[in-house]
Amino acid sequence: MTIRKRLVVQFTGYENLHPKAVRGRHIQALNDFDKLWNVKSTATAMIAEPAGCGTMHVTSNGNGWSTQTEFCQFGTADVFDDYARRPMAFRLATGLRAFLNILLTGTLYRYLRTSWRFVLFFLWPFALSLALIALAGLTAALPAFLGLGAPHLLWSLPLAVLVIVALVRFPGEKLFFSYLLDDWSAAYDRIHDKNPTLVKRRGEFAAALATKLKNSDADEVILVAHSLGAVPGIEALAEIWRTQPDLLRQKPVSLLMLGSCLLMFALHPRAKSLREDIRVVMEQSPVNWIEYQALTDIIHFFGSNPAKSLSITPSQAPTIHYIRFKHVHGEKRYQRAKANFFRMHMLYLRGAQKKNAYDIGMFLHGPFPLAALTKPSNEKAAPLDEAGRLLPKQ
Repeated sequence: MTIRKRLVVQFTGYENLHPKAVRGRHIQALNDFDKLWNVKSTATAMIAEPAGCGTMHVTSNGNGWSTQTEFCQFGTADVFDDYARRPMAFRLATGLRAFLNILLTGTLYRYLRTSWRFVLFFLWPFALSLALIALAGLTAALPAFLGLGAPHLLWSLPLAVLVIVALVRFPGEKLFFSYLLDDWSAAYDRIHDKNPTLVKRRGEFAAALATKLKNSDADEVILVAHSLGAVPGIEALAEIWRTQPDLLRQKPVSLLMLGSCLLMFALHPRAKSLREDIRVVMEQSPVNWIEYQALTDIIHFFGSNPAKSLSITPSQAPTIHYIRFKHVHGEKRYQRAKANFFRMHMLYLRGAQKKNAYDIGMFLHGPFPLAALTKPSNEKAAPLDEAGRLLPKQ
């Protein structure tokens, strides 16, 4: 079976890219796909839709095959923009609140037990915060070190504030300091239902996805959930299964989890509703759960199995693949990513530059069903010849 029409709904995590910017990134992935497989892809403009969503249509013409993809972006960049606009003191305070909450609820221990690499990512912004506070304290205490009187605090205290501001801007911005503080602040708000817009967005995403499924005549549906996008993706699927289950039965639906941060929320004791949503999707729905993890990416739970971590008995076990980005991307791109953990985390969404089993362009725009390309035993590139032609069936 070859795929002629496909519906792709992409849920992105904590990033500030709005749908039109996401289009630009995806066009780059398409360019890699075209170059690697001798394909000609064309894409429409990204049409803005309510609730931070957007849709474009892509036609990929290969050597003897053609596939049309409706590519939909579901994200919360508009919500996260609000977190970035807050005063730095407030961003620091709410970030530290999130840190203490993860620590005091025992969630950090669950992270460590599940994937110690993720703990390195978690501790990063808070270690920087403590370093900043220590430097500010030392600066404020300079008069005491110099044997000067209390009146000299009039210059040391403002200087301490300037030190924090300067370090937050550089090298803090280079190290994603304030960005990660906002990430954890938003996570705290979502777990505790403190942000009404995020709470509302859950229902909006489920409604938007239901509409897409109703109106689509695609041969297959793929939900791409990258990073924290796994959370709204699961919530939307669970809601549809509870209210309109036939929408998930009428055609193959796959959940493609890339660098998933699902357990970042699900391991928190307050995340009972999310754990129930995961159980519903795994135990009851016909959704095909496929997950990709990479050793060099610390912003996800490498080596984890969400079913095992949450004591769920799925109707069909999730397919989990471990990949090496150096086998997917060229040397120059890979080396640049090694120097930046966030860039490494985004490599899942970059187009493959080498023919291999992990190829986001082929998954979303090629002529093969995703289930055929992602079988547990599959370690080969898509069955096209060097000219991009379909190989004859064996």
